[in-house]
Amino acid sequence: MFETLALLPPDPVLGVPALFQKDTHPHKVNLSVGAYQDGEGRPYVLEAIKDAEKKLAGEHLLKNYLPIEGDPDYIQLTIELIFASLSKERYFAAQTIGGTSALRLGGDLLVRAAVPLIALSNPSWPNHAPIFKQAGLDAIEYPYYDNHTHGVDFGKLVQAVRALPKGSAILLQACCHNPTGMDLDFSQWKELGEEIKKNGIIPFFDSAYQGFGNGLEEDVKAVRWFAGLGIDMLVASSFSKNMGLYGERAGFLAVLSDKEQVKVASQVKQLIRSNYSNPPIHPARLVATILKDSVLKKEWERELSTMRDRIQCMREALAFGLAAQGAARDFSFLNRQRGVFSYSGLTTQEVQRLIDEWGIYLLQNGRMNVAGLNSRNLDTVIKAIVNVIHAP
Repeated sequence: MFETLALLPPDPVLGVPALFQKDTHPHKVNLSVGAYQDGEGRPYVLEAIKDAEKKLAGEHLLKNYLPIEGDPDYIQLTIELIFASLSKERYFAAQTIGGTSALRLGGDLLVRAAVPLIALSNPSWPNHAPIFKQAGLDAIEYPYYDNHTHGVDFGKLVQAVRALPKGSAILLQACCHNPTGMDLDFSQWKELGEEIKKNGIIPFFDSAYQGFGNGLEEDVKAVRWFAGLGIDMLVASSFSKNMGLYGERAGFLAVLSDKEQVKVASQVKQLIRSNYSNPPIHPARLVATILKDSVLKKEWERELSTMRDRIQCMREALAFGLAAQGAARDFSFLNRQRGVFSYSGLTTQEVQRLIDEWGIYLLQNGRMNVAGLNSRNLDTVIKAIVNVIHAP
């Protein structure tokens, strides 16, 4: 029955851990998948999550179906976390199965709204294009990263927005850009927002790393600015990273529209009903328990701050170490990046040598998970990078 199916390659991100597991190198290091690890290189479960689970276990809650759009407390508290305040007349929001589900749900809605295309940054998260193409959208690229300056090419970005057809969508990463780690400053966000509004473009924010850049409030400053412009927009969000709920799949989609909320709600709920029917109850309870309990919320914010500071410390140590070891390139640009990822500037050939000769795994485009660095493997990674960029 299935003999006509094509054999597809492994996922460029989630396929790497399988290769890593098979590697027999004694000092192998996995810097591929974007999951936070502690200073000992171990997966980290937040204490705030543990405390919330204990609290929920004592309440002996039922396991009934949620409404199609999800847990009301979860939705309202997430709206407040992202937007601070937002009139209920302006949006429809839904709990989703992780940020990926929120992106796909938004893509499906755009197709039903006859949006002709969505523009994605070059480069972008490898799964962005497949998500929107599977939804039926034409996905094109806009210039974002300048490989020579190791920064955002804002001039070309604005030119690309001006050239987009009216009524098309653009995907914007709210903070901690994946894979480059390079974000716009707020003055650039404001200018971009005005251009998007003037040209009739629909912004679709992917906010996967709130709190990992400069802080919970700072990391959604651009989203709040765009919301204040009074334009139609979408926001996909996730608690996978900032609460460590990777496998719990706690996501969120908000659709802002001043006039069509009732239609939007009917469409989104039908899309959910015909896909996964309604979202899981446990992750919503975990998130809501933390966000509405002042003690647990402060505990979470402290832990998130510690995680953010450790990542930045590792980023600075990597840049300093490469310079101290006489690296043939200037890696100071690493210190301008934010979040879990670093666009290292290493070529595909250099990445392959790191894998083959050192057992150090990055994505082929040179993206590195900085959270995978720690005091035990940092010197090895520095030595390996210096070696591969010096050797012929």
